[in-house]
Amino acid sequence: MKCKKAKKLFLDYQDLNENQRNSLNEHFKSCPVCLEEFKGYQTALDLLQSNLTFEPPQNYWEKFNLEQSYYSKLLDLKSNILDSLEYFFSLLRTPILGPIPTYVVSLLLLIFITLSFSTVFKIGDYNRGNLANNLIINEAQFLSASDNGLLTIYTISQK
Repeated sequence: MKCKKAKKLFLDYQDLNENQRNSLNEHFKSCPVCLEEFKGYQTALDLLQSNLTFEPPQNYWEKFNLEQSYYSKLLDLKSNILDSLEYFFSLLRTPILGPIPTYVVSLLLLIFITLSFSTVFKIGDYNRGNLANNLIINEAQFLSASDNGLLTIYTISQK
């Protein structure tokens, strides 16, 4: 055991298990510096324990139990809320009618979107009411449009 690890165990000497205590005592045999420091800690702790006593007030344990019951109720409420949220999110993750209807609806939606975009971006096909060699008359002016496949040319002429 190294000195740094041994010094971390000084204050917890009374709470150490048997293996830790034996390894610390073995370190003390080989390191007199740590042994002297440990004896100083023990002397200081003994002095504090002999001079300081803690006597809780009469209602200390009653207040302690009340606070514990309050915090346990809060923890129960928190765990109930978390459980409810987890149940709700598990419902959202689970398809209502199973995975097959979800896949079918997704596939139909994908086909519909693909067909919609293919008709919108089709070049040169303006048979659906768009301007292609059509003529619009507006107050003695003609607006005509001609399409060459990539570019639509609009022309305004007088009547």
